Amino acid sequence: MKTEYEVKYYTHNTYEDPVKEAFFSFQITPCQDDTQRVLSVEFQHTLPAQEFHHQNPFGFDVTSLYTAQPFREFRFEMTALVEKTRPFLPTGTPLTVAEEQRALCAYDFFIDHHLYLGTGHYTHIEDGLRRRLLFREEKQPVYDYLVQLNRFIHQMLEFDPEPTHVHTTVSEVIQLGRGVCQDYTHLFIGIARLNKIPCRYASGYLNQGLNLTGTAVMHAWAEAFVPGLGWQGFDPTNNLLADLNFIKAAHGADYGDCSPLRGVLKTTGGHKTAYGVTIHPTPMVGAAQQ
Repeated sequence: MKTEYEVKYYTHNTYEDPVKEAFFSFQITPCQDDTQRVLSVEFQHTLPAQEFHHQNPFGFDVTSLYTAQPFREFRFEMTALVEKTRPFLPTGTPLTVAEEQRALCAYDFFIDHHLYLGTGHYTHIEDGLRRRLLFREEKQPVYDYLVQLNRFIHQMLEFDPEPTHVHTTVSEVIQLGRGVCQDYTHLFIGIARLNKIPCRYASGYLNQGLNLTGTAVMHAWAEAFVPGLGWQGFDPTNNLLADLNFIKAAHGADYGDCSPLRGVLKTTGGHKTAYGVTIHPTPMVGAAQQ
């Protein structure tokens, strides 16, 4: 089964004082992988700026702008058409629990996945908070545990954009008991890694045609490596497996590798930012599926 989506990302920034020089870097373009194909992508912006494209260390597309001409307003928009194929959602694993455990403990396995097994600013969980967490039982299949962990975090936290920000840590989230999709995802990653399961941060878009949480801006979910199955996507914000409704842009160890926008500005005074996304199946495909 395939679905085509039109994905739009936009931002509108205004500045109290003129910006004399600026560099912006966007990591927002849907990626190409086994489950999705980018049919077209367009960028529009209001700056007298050079636009250039490159890839980050993980191989995902980055669009950057640089200008030394003063401005006080900046608009940027990306429009992409993406063909999404329904991903494989397993119901079990081909390995025994003993075989899974041997794989997770193997030195070669650690070397292959070390980027997604360590913890850092976002994903380190303080020792005193670990008693509140869900750990894998000795004889529990890895995939079954991850499905249970997805549900556990969904029930543990309350979605609330007010108390957290882009630098909030997992330990702070546990104490708050609330947060946004970034926080749900970092908590999933932190717990999975404590169980020696490689886990990475994925960013992208979520179909707005459904009653799901986290669709107004770019969404985040986790991808965990299950021995015998490979990378599988889990969305603890909605207690879902990453399926046909998830359009991926990038992945990395945590939010720091997937931040949608970075910038360096020479200016004084304050600024205001408005941004958002729209993601819907294209009318032609939607009509064909009815």
